[in-house]
Amino acid sequence: MGRFEKFKALSTKSVDAAADIELINQYAVKELTPDDVYCFSVILCDNDVDRDLDRFTDATLDKLAELFVGKTGISDHRWSANEQIARLYRVEVETTTKKNRLGEPLKQLRGSAYMLRNETNQPVIDAIEGGILKEVSVSCSINKSVCSICGKPLEFDWRTWTYQCETGHIKGETYDGKLCVADLEEPTDAYEFSFVAVPAQRGAGVTKGAEDGAGLVMQIAAAELTADQLQDIIKACQSRLCSEEDRKQRALIIAENEKFLNNRKED
Repeated sequence: MGRFEKFKALSTKSVDAAADIELINQYAVKELTPDDVYCFSVILCDNDVDRDLDRFTDATLDKLAELFVGKTGISDHRWSANEQIARLYRVEVETTTKKNRLGEPLKQLRGSAYMLRNETNQPVIDAIEGGILKEVSVSCSINKSVCSICGKPLEFDWRTWTYQCETGHIKGETYDGKLCVADLEEPTDAYEFSFVAVPAQRGAGVTKGAEDGAGLVMQIAAAELTADQLQDIIKACQSRLCSEEDRKQRALIIAENEKFLNNRKED
């Protein structure tokens, strides 16, 4: 499946540097004191449905909680040592009193992070406390994308420009009152979380992808993709050029053609 970026926001939950200093010092070369660090809480991702109709399952959140401990915090997904400004020292899954879009208990992946109190980081700290820097996103690797209805793998169908499974469930359609979405399963790695300018999320939802087209092109160029993977990306881009109504009409025409051809075979 490859790398995903999921957007969420900084949390207002307080973090006690004095109580957590031992956890923080596991990552420090020299012994730090509570006065040396600035700590904050962040909601990394959750189990709600995002704009692409994907979602992390509860099991995926549990695994990501393990993988994200110790990972770095950077800016705008720029993978450079100079951009490292924070580090996660504790990550936990929390069950809220809210419901996600599927009517299930909303679960959030909450992280506690620290950064050094120094002249370089002070503008970042001021922006966090002033509510300017609020949005973050996470970058991780996911192995499987499966149909939430039947659990079969979801694949891109270039004929209908939709994602569907071998059972015939189409992502975004409703079956017996249940919305078909892509369940993201088997996370293999967690890379970082980033401060970003504009998160493309709806409400409590999350999304994936680069913050702008140039960033996306750079990510694709840097990735070691096979010809088949590049073809899937091209097909997905072609799908985005059409409206949802156009995609449905195309799927209907193809279904009618297949039905006609199958009837001819039977005759």
